[in-house]
Amino acid sequence: MKVSARKRFVELSHPIRVAFGTLLGLDVVEVSLDHTGFTGRGECCPMAIYGQSASQTLAEIAKIAPAIEAGDVDRAVLQRVLPANAARNALDCAFWDLEAKVTGRTVWDIAGLARPASIPSDVTIGILSPEETFEAASSLEAPTMIKLKLGGERDIECLRAVRAARPDTPLFVDVNAGWTLERLNQLAPILADAGVSMIEQPLPPGDDALLDGYTGAVPLCADESCHDRSDLQRLQGRFAHINIKLDKTGGLTEALALAQAGREQNFGLMVGCMLATGLAIAPAYMIGSLCDVVDLDAPLIVKRPEDAGVRHDGRCLHAFERSLWG
Repeated sequence: MKVSARKRFVELSHPIRVAFGTLLGLDVVEVSLDHTGFTGRGECCPMAIYGQSASQTLAEIAKIAPAIEAGDVDRAVLQRVLPANAARNALDCAFWDLEAKVTGRTVWDIAGLARPASIPSDVTIGILSPEETFEAASSLEAPTMIKLKLGGERDIECLRAVRAARPDTPLFVDVNAGWTLERLNQLAPILADAGVSMIEQPLPPGDDALLDGYTGAVPLCADESCHDRSDLQRLQGRFAHINIKLDKTGGLTEALALAQAGREQNFGLMVGCMLATGLAIAPAYMIGSLCDVVDLDAPLIVKRPEDAGVRHDGRCLHAFERSLWG
């Protein structure tokens, strides 16, 4: 077994503003596992908001690489020796891909899942001016669902701009931990009146206990507050939904387990991603096949067409090819 890893910058087609800053692109780390003439690949996107960087991730991979190459660490052992983070995600997904290639089975068969030809996926609108928000919403071609980023200075005006352009399109909002409890309680009734179905991560994860004072009727979704199964007990009674991202779960293995545990504990399931190429969207697509809400629109916002990897037609994300992954 040979372990290789590299960093590269994935550029966005246009800047996207969210509550914690404006993104022009992000570093991703790609991992390759070469074994008996086969190569398994995985990708992660380390984020500073989780205290991770590409250089740190490369160092973690380099540290564990000798044990993997010696055959002492496989996918099962990996879950115990690395925390749930970006480095483990890239390695875990590479192990899945390698197993599929070595055995001649698909990742769907290995996971025991049915492969849908496509899954409905949302389209994201970042924090813009109300006028720009109206223009962005108007330009969409019959989207299945819209995710509106909030946490700016003119949240309600932007919300109303979306509804003016798309009065009937299913809509939820993502605050990226940009509000206080006071602002959440103040705005929730307005969001409810606008038909918003869900508020994603309104408060910083360290303030989860404050949500015991939430008085609104719009269900909440845990994103930054939910990494793996160990978080579920703390989220009970505060969030109705969880957002599963492989860079938070530390890979597809834990993501599948989290989806099962979340469903058993009556959470609604959502799948999301960091900035990603098709190599990371492919395993997330598998989780999307189990979810109520699919937020995998990265193929629409990467600048290089070859980075998309998986086709998103503005309404649905279409199944990945085995030549890409799995």
